[in-house]
Amino acid sequence: MAWSKLFNREDFLYMATGGAEGKAPAERAFALPESGLYSMRSSWERDAIFLALKCGPDGGGHSQPDNGTFGLYAGGRILMPDAGSYIYSGDWEGRAWFRQTKVHQTLTLDDRNSAYAPALLKWECHNDLDLLVVENRSYDDLTHRRSVLFVDKRYFVIIDEAYGSAAGDVEFHFQLAPGEPIVDKKRYSIETSYPEGWNLFLKCSREMGEMELREEEGWVSHVYTVKEPRSAFCFHVKKNGKEKVVRYVTLLLPYNGVKPDIRVKLLNESADRPLSNVNLEITEYGQKKWIGYTL
Repeated sequence: MAWSKLFNREDFLYMATGGAEGKAPAERAFALPESGLYSMRSSWERDAIFLALKCGPDGGGHSQPDNGTFGLYAGGRILMPDAGSYIYSGDWEGRAWFRQTKVHQTLTLDDRNSAYAPALLKWECHNDLDLLVVENRSYDDLTHRRSVLFVDKRYFVIIDEAYGSAAGDVEFHFQLAPGEPIVDKKRYSIETSYPEGWNLFLKCSREMGEMELREEEGWVSHVYTVKEPRSAFCFHVKKNGKEKVVRYVTLLLPYNGVKPDIRVKLLNESADRPLSNVNLEITEYGQKKWIGYTL
């Protein structure tokens, strides 16, 4: 409230009063390239779908090596929260665990922490599609490119590409809010099972080659020095030195009530380099549409 008066901002007042006063911000998507923070939302209503992603420079002591990570919210529920800080001193092992790259919604090579080497490749916002493409040179011999498409302000398609000469275990990690999800390792899908409110359906596919859905250790801390268990997973691929690119396509589908029937297919042929021209086929209840972008 005080800041809304100090800066004469109606949107500050709107946020401070939960929408009871003031005016909602005019925009729903924001890019802050210097800090590496990006956000997309369906609306400013309480049941909005919202994703915030980080891909920025080393921020010092409070920063974590987690470029590419994101948080996902829908209907007032945190569906994929950040791990949190847990503790800053007095428990070195606990602090180190929560700082790891692999306990965030991003990609690792051999479970090692990633470097800070971010780049913004594309940012576009439209009524039916928001698009963000970032990459991070996470390791000397492996770069992680992440494309996030917010389709119809309802669901997300994420394309992850790990490219370079590295050989080893390439894993896309993700973590859910506490709860008991439904896991289908054969179909590479996860679904939360909250009896009321919003849920999340996550399905991943790999363009070619073998992939394994693995369960991992998961913790989340919303209060300082307090942690609670949560479900955590990774999509594991064994990359050889000759394989130039590992590519994942993931559907993140928040929903309330009946889960929509949506399927995503990457139409591009296999390539030994990151895609510069992306074409996706999306099928919803039998109706097809095609979306894409060019870098």
